[in-house]
Amino acid sequence: MAIVLVATSGLAQTTTPGAGIDVEVYFPGSSENFTCVAPGASFWAYVWVSPGTGSETCSLACSPPAVAGGSGHLATGIVDVAHDVARLGYVASEDNPATAAVDGLIQNNGASGRVGWALAGDWNVDATPGSGLASPCTMGLLDVASWVYRIQYQAAGSIGSTLLHLRRPTDTVPFELSFADICGNPAFKTSNSGIDEVRDAIVMISNQCDSLIYADNLELGSVTRWSVVLG
Repeated sequence: MAIVLVATSGLAQTTTPGAGIDVEVYFPGSSENFTCVAPGASFWAYVWVSPGTGSETCSLACSPPAVAGGSGHLATGIVDVAHDVARLGYVASEDNPATAAVDGLIQNNGASGRVGWALAGDWNVDATPGSGLASPCTMGLLDVASWVYRIQYQAAGSIGSTLLHLRRPTDTVPFELSFADICGNPAFKTSNSGIDEVRDAIVMISNQCDSLIYADNLELGSVTRWSVVLG
């Protein structure tokens, strides 16, 4: 039997470059927005942020050089990933130490079904909030596409499919996914096209991950249209 995992679309890290910021959840190894895991298995999901290419909203007169604003030079941000606690258990979470995003702070509400991340600036000593924030003229900015934090989950014992959902203002419990440059006004949001692509991830929990699994309408976030195709 073939061992293949297929989807119609939704490959990670391939969001369309543009003025707006892109945010997505993906899985290491495959770099895709979907995965299949065995009941009881643990796995990591990564949150990817691609800064935009938007024009400057301001420029600080530092000496030297001037520090540019815009969607490509992010100083702050808030992200929140929700999960179904009946399907997935929270295990751990980590910042990415390889980028300026190391100065983000994990917001752990895993027992309540969400794990967030807040970028509040740039600490004088990386990853050490007690060291105080660097000035806007010297701070490191999130200006390259990269994962910013990752979350480890453990799958429940029962089979089924579930989403890792980037919370939005349109959710039943609203959350303002947003970023800002060094000037902070206006914030980059989905409502003003500052964020133009947001992609959830889908997890199939199955003891038959070695079957050919086909996920239809993955780009729509559907968790109801999985089918097993024997071959």
